[in-house]
Amino acid sequence: MRVHSAEKTQGFDGTLALDISGDNGNVQKAKAGLGARAQWYEETGTRFMVMNYEYGESSKIKDTDKVFFHVRNIWYKTDVVAWEAFIQFESNEFTRLKSRALIGGGIRWTALQSTNQTAYLGLGVFRSKENLEFATLVTDTGITYNNRLSSYFIYKYAITDHSRIANTVFYQPDINDFSDSRLLEQFGLLLDITEKLSLKLSLDISYDSRPPQQIKQTDTSYNVGLEYSF
Repeated sequence: MRVHSAEKTQGFDGTLALDISGDNGNVQKAKAGLGARAQWYEETGTRFMVMNYEYGESSKIKDTDKVFFHVRNIWYKTDVVAWEAFIQFESNEFTRLKSRALIGGGIRWTALQSTNQTAYLGLGVFRSKENLEFATLVTDTGITYNNRLSSYFIYKYAITDHSRIANTVFYQPDINDFSDSRLLEQFGLLLDITEKLSLKLSLDISYDSRPPQQIKQTDTSYNVGLEYSF
């Protein structure tokens, strides 16, 4: 939900998010997620940092363990056009992703800007380094490098003064082979409880046309939690 605030041109703001779920009895499950976002506003640009960690167990056996970290700098060239540069790190034990580090940049266009709606189009490239965990009967263990396009569409809509949605779609094909592509859909709904505290519902769907061996092409996750703004 990372777009420039229409009310703010200078300064700092951020959010902390927490979601916890579980079952106890015949089925024992526990899952927790912790996230944080910080944004710095200037008249010439915006920079932000996003961090997220998720951990879960089922019948006392770990079944979720993933990390995400992203930093992006946006420079405003005009009211419509902006340049972007970013770095990112992530890991996910249960997709065999020991680590993925990337660096990239691109251009962003403001497609829509009104009092309650905002839309952006982005196009860029990034260079990634991926390290896959060893597993039995696989042949793709180790480090690989990729160059990918990164195109995205962001839409934000304020339903009321106290509720809003944000939807982002990423499409990331390999520059040398477009049949090797990744697609990510992210949807979020925020409902204000107080001035600083909100209820957050989110849905993430990711698709990889060539996932690591023994890993499914599509992952879906949904969460309900609390978000605190400061």
